Amino acid sequence: MTQWLYQRLTAFFMIAYSAIIVFYLLFYTFTFESWVAFMSPLWMRWATSIFFIFMIIHAWIGVQHVIDDYIKSSFLKAFINISFLFLTLAQLIYLPYFLMVIFNG
Repeated sequence: MTQWLYQRLTAFFMIAYSAIIVFYLLFYTFTFESWVAFMSPLWMRWATSIFFIFMIIHAWIGVQHVIDDYIKSSFLKAFINISFLFLTLAQLIYLPYFLMVIFNG
């Protein structure tokens, strides 16, 4: 039940955040300066950081369920889990740099 709830909560936040971004892109003039101004408030920086962390959590839970449901071989399950773990760790290591580029232009 806990993973189900985490999956739904992260999805809800990601949908809300994505709606804000799409609204901004559709109804405001998109220039570098406007993007920097849009991303500069502290609440937007926090929301963006939380979005990417939730995206990683959401993907991790989803992949685990797909592996459990469709992969029968124990060796293949372990291999895919370890591979996805390394990819997830690489994303977490790269995330601060990526956010710095987004926020500072």
